[in-house]
Amino acid sequence: MKYSAYFFWAGVLLSCSSGNKNNASITDTVQEDLAKPLAFDKGLVHERITCAVDTSINYALYLPKQYSVNKQNPVIYFFDSHGNGRLPLEKYKGLAEKYGYVLAGSNTSRNGINWEQNRASIKIFMEDVKARLKIDNKRVYTCGFSGGSRVASSVAIVEGGINCVIAMGAGLPNVSEPIHNRFDYIGFAGNEDFNMNEMVSLLLSMDKFPIRHQLIITDGKHEWISAETAEDAFVWLELNAMKDGLISKNDSLLNSFCAKKDSILQVAIGKNDIYREFLLYKMQVNYLDGLKDVSEFKKKAGELSNTDGFKNLVAKKEALSKEEFTRQGDYRSNLVLKDLKWWKYEIDRMNYGPGFGRDNRLMNKRLMGYLGLVVYMNASAAWDSRQLELMEKFLKIYQLAEPENPEHQYLFADLYILKKDSSRALSSLRDAVKLGFKDLERIEADTVMLTLRNSPGYNAIIRDMKANRNR
Repeated sequence: MKYSAYFFWAGVLLSCSSGNKNNASITDTVQEDLAKPLAFDKGLVHERITCAVDTSINYALYLPKQYSVNKQNPVIYFFDSHGNGRLPLEKYKGLAEKYGYVLAGSNTSRNGINWEQNRASIKIFMEDVKARLKIDNKRVYTCGFSGGSRVASSVAIVEGGINCVIAMGAGLPNVSEPIHNRFDYIGFAGNEDFNMNEMVSLLLSMDKFPIRHQLIITDGKHEWISAETAEDAFVWLELNAMKDGLISKNDSLLNSFCAKKDSILQVAIGKNDIYREFLLYKMQVNYLDGLKDVSEFKKKAGELSNTDGFKNLVAKKEALSKEEFTRQGDYRSNLVLKDLKWWKYEIDRMNYGPGFGRDNRLMNKRLMGYLGLVVYMNASAAWDSRQLELMEKFLKIYQLAEPENPEHQYLFADLYILKKDSSRALSSLRDAVKLGFKDLERIEADTVMLTLRNSPGYNAIIRDMKANRNR
């Protein structure tokens, strides 16, 4: 993974143009179709805005109260792995208010869509926003989570015109065409996220090149990061805009950032957490270089990195990363080879094994998340080929690995329908809803569920879901 990241950035450096270049705009076409541009209420998340050029494409939108047609406004385009454009907007609208950003979240882009098809719809989505609103073309950003993170990077790589990518829970896509566009990059990963090591490797490789980048590891799983942590992304955008002369220098924001990070730094020093201390020095260099004197931070980071204690910590983390990679391969190999008894033992060992230190416990949580993803993908493949017994085994492993995830129960419902066991199918669907399954549109579009739709039990489940949605 380190090597692929290295060559990616070598490609960027060799093929970068002197600045961002947009592909041919379709804004004029959109404007022609908008006989009267819509007026959007500020301070509200609009869940579904239909694109003028293609009404099958829609997005969520948030305008901060300070939005004005009399000035250029920065925008962040969001891509959720499940096509829920509203989710990140609801999560980060407070930050949009604080810093004055337009937020737009695609409801169309999602995992499983062919890139060329997705690329066309994304362009229509972004151009629709640009046509309706007063957007600063020099301050256009993309942000995504998981598969959506790779989409956010793809837009910057392929289309250009993106000032920075905010990546959450996943790194870069596999790139099949030349890279001509340079952009800043800030990544976030939870310390329980199965993609954490991928992002660590990627950002380390970026250290070799003069590209502005930052990685922030936070406490958490594979999920959209908290608004509190995401503020570091908004500050990153603001400070880099100052460095580029796109906005005036804001001493108040600079001082606030420095005070906040110094407070966290003092806690790390007090706990003798030298690895955290080192990362905070590096972070302040990345954020502040060009705006403040960072020579002292560079000096302290260099001194720490040369201590035996720091070198030993790094060696342990690298060894653990290698072990994690090896175990991921073992789990993939053993999905079919090992029986459920072996999997239960292995999962119990990860959850309850004695003598684990904090780093090992976090690794096991990442491995559990990785296992959940792998069994889900294999269960889906078994479903497509109608290998029902194999699918049932995978789903049982999935349930052991992620007991609170409603997805396995939903898939169990489909499985039992094909096995002509409507009683167990209804029970599984009911359990999925109890675990938090809310995707009513998915149920209603699921042709396998047709056999249950005249059932009183099925209709009761749907009524409960609709009632809960309207509360």
